[in-house]
Amino acid sequence: MLERLSIRNVGGVGRCELSFGEGLTVVTGESGAGKSSIVRSMELAAGKRGQSSLIRAGEEEASVDAVFHTDVRFPELEDDQQPTEGTFLVKRVLSRVRGRAVLQGAQVPVTLYSSSVGRMVHIQSQFAQLELLDAGRQLAMVDSCGGDALRASLRELREVFEQARLKEREIKDMTDRRAEIERRYANASEVVPLVKKVNPAEGLEASLESEIAELTRRAAGGTKIAQGLDRLTGGMSERGLLDELENVCGTLCGCLPDEESAENGRLLRGGLRNLKDFADAVRKHAGDSPEALSLESENLEQRLGSLRKLRRLSGAKNEEELLTYCRDAEREMAWLEESHGLLEKATLEARELRRQASRLAMSVREARKSAAGALESRVNVLLRDLAMDGTDFSISFTELPKLRRYGADGTEFTLSANKGSAAERSGRVEKIASGGELSRLLLALQLSLPDEWLPPTLVFDEVEAGLGGKAAVLSGLKLKELSRRGCQVILVTHEASIAALGDRHYVVRKESGESRAVGVDGEERVREIARMLSGDPDLPEAQEHARRLLQSDTERSKGGLTTES
Repeated sequence: MLERLSIRNVGGVGRCELSFGEGLTVVTGESGAGKSSIVRSMELAAGKRGQSSLIRAGEEEASVDAVFHTDVRFPELEDDQQPTEGTFLVKRVLSRVRGRAVLQGAQVPVTLYSSSVGRMVHIQSQFAQLELLDAGRQLAMVDSCGGDALRASLRELREVFEQARLKEREIKDMTDRRAEIERRYANASEVVPLVKKVNPAEGLEASLESEIAELTRRAAGGTKIAQGLDRLTGGMSERGLLDELENVCGTLCGCLPDEESAENGRLLRGGLRNLKDFADAVRKHAGDSPEALSLESENLEQRLGSLRKLRRLSGAKNEEELLTYCRDAEREMAWLEESHGLLEKATLEARELRRQASRLAMSVREARKSAAGALESRVNVLLRDLAMDGTDFSISFTELPKLRRYGADGTEFTLSANKGSAAERSGRVEKIASGGELSRLLLALQLSLPDEWLPPTLVFDEVEAGLGGKAAVLSGLKLKELSRRGCQVILVTHEASIAALGDRHYVVRKESGESRAVGVDGEERVREIARMLSGDPDLPEAQEHARRLLQSDTERSKGGLTTES
């Protein structure tokens, strides 16, 4: 319940404070006195969007402070933002630069503020009526009349629908992952066998290149050694330089005297032995045969070629990326094979959940039809009480093309007015109903809905516009009845017969260019209602009428409310 509202620099209001209580509070005043500024302030306090144009001329900032009494705990709020000992302090500040929203002294985002405070107070102006009558709100009204059975069916439907949605999301994610694996590892069937053959490791490419270069160097050196030794010692069928040297030197020794020939022959044989020892020593460094080295080099080059092919097929820039690719490919390809069964199982589960959701939606539809019938009956009885004879309210359903979490039903509120006459009209309420008819229909709906549908505080901004006489009085009595159901009602009105029904009365007046709201009682209240009746607060006949209106309300309060004409 709203206990206090403090306004500063909103519209025509400079500074103003209003206190509220249970029951019906009426706010009246002459046109242009500033009642709309009071309503705009309540809208700001309730979390509606604010504009800098609401700031009083010549001021840089406007603010609205409100105090609510509530035991509600808001799940979206932090502990220090929760009501304390039943008191909930809220504040909205509008600035020409930047506004603020405050809960329990802590600044919060406007969206968080609105979602919390919006539960405490609902403002119904002529402009808010269409919001109340949108398709989603209409369906929620019907559902609120369905009792525990419909609530249980809706709860089960939401649970199954959410399970089906999650399962379908799982199928989509699985399908997307399969497509990505098939794209990413399109060459995996060729890569993986090559990996086992190449056995890549970090730095392998550089190592292979180095080994091949070393083998090439060794092969070149071995070839030179083999060629030199063949020339020195001769091959299997040829004589080498040593043989020629031995023959030449032997011939030369034969030309020397005997004593010199023997000595030189000994020197020749020693030199030849040294040359043969040199050849043997060099032969040891020849290593593997060029053929063996060439074969080894060829094997290494094949491995290097396979490694480079692996990188090309996998798109890896280096061995580390290649190894990662191979590890991932092995894991992902194994999952890909397993996913066939997983996908089939998930598809069957999703299909069963959709069937289950459809069955529940049919059950919800039947329960809704029953709830709609009960709501229609209650509203039509109240419309008769509100002087709307000849007008029938009805609720129709349409089947949605796609199942949703709240079912497969769309809803439409319709009116049939002036039945049986030439002026008969029928159609959707917002298209058929006049402003006065729409106001009374909304009131009848709120009276027909369960108590839990009502917010703690309801603010009506001239909803009786377009009404008069009996219809206005009956609407006022219904508003009074609404205020007796534990819902605080605040009404801004121009209708004297309704203003006389209030449990408390504020008059908005403009003094020295500034709007103020003043509580009135006794004779001051009589004068205000007289003004509303005749335009002259001091007219004796108007004052007498005002007293009768106030006395009638007092008698009704003592004897119990009645709306009989």
